[in-house]
Amino acid sequence: MTLGEALSSGRTGNLDTLRLALAAAVVVSHAWPLALGPGTAEPLAALAGHSLGGWAVALFFFLSGLLVTASAERRRARAFWTARARRIVPGLGAALLVTLALALASGAEAGPREAAAWFLRALTLVSIEHRLPGAFGANPYPGVVNGPLWSLFHEVAAYAVCFVFVAAGGARRPVAVLGLVVVACIGWAFAGHLPARAQTFAPLFLAFALGMAAHAFRHRIALRPVAALLALPLVVLLPWPLAVAVLGYACLALALRAPQFPPGADISYGVYIYGWPVAQTVVFLSPGIGPVALAATSLAATLPFAVASWHLVERPALRHRKAHA
Repeated sequence: MTLGEALSSGRTGNLDTLRLALAAAVVVSHAWPLALGPGTAEPLAALAGHSLGGWAVALFFFLSGLLVTASAERRRARAFWTARARRIVPGLGAALLVTLALALASGAEAGPREAAAWFLRALTLVSIEHRLPGAFGANPYPGVVNGPLWSLFHEVAAYAVCFVFVAAGGARRPVAVLGLVVVACIGWAFAGHLPARAQTFAPLFLAFALGMAAHAFRHRIALRPVAALLALPLVVLLPWPLAVAVLGYACLALALRAPQFPPGADISYGVYIYGWPVAQTVVFLSPGIGPVALAATSLAATLPFAVASWHLVERPALRHRKAHA
């Protein structure tokens, strides 16, 4: 079975399961610095070169490249950006309000004007400010109220590059797709010479571009789970571009060829955007909690927020989009 056959046959339920596992991995990974302080690396970082959360975010971008390219090919500009906005903004807005409430309850020093400015900057992705003065002041990682939101700006920037590339006809030309991947590799290799935001964007967009390439060559990519499992140990030895490509292929081969176990509700986004403030609150209420206990407790405590976000905010917004498609 090829990747194209798997996607067209509707065997995609496990992709939702995979995204949920990746979001959970980010929550688990953050437990170490949140419990022990900034700069604390979780155990996998020393073994694999990147933290569990780092690998998970890279795979998020790889999957986005695969799926968003397909969306860009189906939709015109207005429909494409409306779909992206409805998927991101309503859930983010609700999460920011919850984050602000938890931060204020922990002692954040923000009046109505400061709180409104923080909310609007974050909601528009213009400048997602992670800190609120006084928030979680006694925690090992004080002040930072929702760290993972930094990736949303880069996600939307990747959407923009993807849409322009598809609209220009690049996605239909194999040479152009390979050229985009090469340019992304060059950007990653020379990221140290780029401005700060571009330094962060370069490796993430490389993962996204590899996902775009997976979509472009989907009818030529055979999904072989055994080969994927044999290749997985190589990930820790390979440079970033090859490591993401191998890991992305392995996840697709295993997820799309395995029996389908969809989660029933697409709560991965909710887990991602609520995980940090919930974990900070757990630390605030349980001073001295260790990283393993924090990982388990914060993950369990995040799930109700994610479920509520999906049923009360995200799914209604997506249904509204379909009703007006």
